[in-house]
Amino acid sequence: MFTEDIQIMLYVDDVKKAVAFWLALGFVIIEEQEVDGTSVVEIAASKNAQAHFVLYDREFIESNSPEVATNSPSLMFFSQDIVALYQKIEEMAVPLGEMISLGERMVFNFADPDGNYFAVSSM
Repeated sequence: MFTEDIQIMLYVDDVKKAVAFWLALGFVIIEEQEVDGTSVVEIAASKNAQAHFVLYDREFIESNSPEVATNSPSLMFFSQDIVALYQKIEEMAVPLGEMISLGERMVFNFADPDGNYFAVSSM
């Protein structure tokens, strides 16, 4: 049976740059390790979060697991203060979609430095 915990693997061009991006959004480092000479960093929205990102160097994955290297996740985050989060991401000067209303929820999307898009919805 599955547990409630989840790790999402993100394949990035520059692990250090990706870590800096997520840390700027308030994420924390859960674990850092080196695997076959490449940095692998696990991050999460908080130390107690059940969903974690594991950031892998894309070239490392392409050479070890080419069948998964091009898969991109489609993830939805939730925020209790979506306006403040939108403003914070806007200040980072990354690709950022317009905040729109979907029923009673506000939603927007943004991209990380590797062009992976993420959606955010109000609670």
